[in-house]
Amino acid sequence: MDRISVFARRQRIKNLEQWTMYAILAEAFFLALSPTIAAAAVVFGVITWFLRGRIDTRNKMRTLPFDVPVALFLLVGAASVFMSSARSFDLIYNYCMLVGVYGLTYLIVGQTVQTPAQIKQVAQALGASAILVVLCGFFQFVFGVDAADVKWTDPDAFPELRKRIFSTLENPNVLAGYLDVFICLALGMLATVERRSQKIVLVVAIVMLAACLAMTYSRGAFLTIAIVFAIYGVLKDWRVLILFAAVTGFIAFNDPTFVDRITSTFTMGDTSEGVRIGIWVSTFAMISDHPFAGIGWGAYQFVYPQYNYYVADPNIIIYHAHNIYLNFAAEIGIVGALAFFWYFFGTMLMSFGVNFSGSDDDDDSFFNRMEKIFAGNSFMRYMAELAAVINEKFANFADALMNLFNRKQPKTRKVKKSKQPQLELVHHDELNLPHRNRKRSTDKVTSIDDIAVGGEKISVKSVQLDEPDNEHDDKKTSAVDFKDVTKIDDKNFLDGLKLGIGLAFLSIALNGLTDDLLFNIPSSMLMWQLGALGASIEKVNGFREK
Repeated sequence: MDRISVFARRQRIKNLEQWTMYAILAEAFFLALSPTIAAAAVVFGVITWFLRGRIDTRNKMRTLPFDVPVALFLLVGAASVFMSSARSFDLIYNYCMLVGVYGLTYLIVGQTVQTPAQIKQVAQALGASAILVVLCGFFQFVFGVDAADVKWTDPDAFPELRKRIFSTLENPNVLAGYLDVFICLALGMLATVERRSQKIVLVVAIVMLAACLAMTYSRGAFLTIAIVFAIYGVLKDWRVLILFAAVTGFIAFNDPTFVDRITSTFTMGDTSEGVRIGIWVSTFAMISDHPFAGIGWGAYQFVYPQYNYYVADPNIIIYHAHNIYLNFAAEIGIVGALAFFWYFFGTMLMSFGVNFSGSDDDDDSFFNRMEKIFAGNSFMRYMAELAAVINEKFANFADALMNLFNRKQPKTRKVKKSKQPQLELVHHDELNLPHRNRKRSTDKVTSIDDIAVGGEKISVKSVQLDEPDNEHDDKKTSAVDFKDVTKIDDKNFLDGLKLGIGLAFLSIALNGLTDDLLFNIPSSMLMWQLGALGASIEKVNGFREK
């Protein structure tokens, strides 16, 4: 293979890698704004990632800490669909469009995002999307959203509550859970940043997110973030408790309805609480009847009428169990639920510092063990050789396909090297400069002519170095400089984001006690993307420690 073809092949590999990264960034930006565009970006990213793998034979899949539970969750979920009593095309379509997107998100993010710079890009895309979501929420609150039209509140219990914003996420409770996640991410970053300007920006972001959270009037999400702040304040920085108390006090002083809404959690005065308890009792019955295979992924709304013991209106469709633990156990069985929570809580603990990953060179890794199994069986070895032939055919096909997008590379031009005069830096004391030859100047660079050195007269330039100015330095350190607010050390950024991901998963787990946040598509996509980012950070940190 000549040099031109090798160069063109490398360029195609680089282009495919960039396209996959662009797809990941598009998903991160659009998942809360347009789930359809985000899902299309995932599919495009998988195609480009697959083509790159067929062309670049040196590119190998890397193992992530929780590949096994993720694979088990996907397989058990698929089996539950075909074993469901409510088996229909709707369940198959639901599984492929939802669980398929979740799995593919975990795949391309975990395999593509491998450097701190790439992790920062994904975090920036998520942050930009969150800004738009918050601004849209403020817009709805200012110009009005009538909560009575969509039946998100009990008018008898809260007659004065007329506004519950939902921004781009279709439901106030889902928006509240989304805001909890980003408050947690900001808290994680606040623990590691060093510049005062960065701390100010993060505090302002937390205040804005909390204000938007209050506008949702979501009780579960508010109590969840209160618990997160309490844990963070006790273990990390007690000053955030003051911040939380100040923001909560300001909101409560200006909005008495907010106080009534939160305190109603402990009085059982809202009909939604009674409905939730009835749904949970019905869900326990589902689990007891289908403990292993479950009722089928996405089949809850079809099976629930058979267990409708407490909801008076039969026309009301119950889509989920309002509890992620019961919902997963009911739909995909106890085994599938355990596999999912193995991944979920494992990612949370890993983000908090528990080590689950091993090195890629570990002989006990998953792929090495599978290779030993294949090597010890003649039939499996034959199948592996057949797979290698098929893989080679795919590689040739991908190479031919990418030739359609090949661009002619410009010829490199040789640049003639020009001889530069040799310069030597010396201290002025070594030259023994006479005072009469020095030209007074306020500039930092001063020309001095006719200096006798070694019997020859030469010309020199005197460069005045900056002297420390204590007074100026004190003023500079006391002022807040926002020019470098986006500059952060890689280690601090990764540690902060990793802690934020752990807190975000904790908020999802707490919210899951009273609502199924993961039933919503954007929230689930966000969770799987953050989980893959957490695994990537763990791999990057492991490589840095080596």
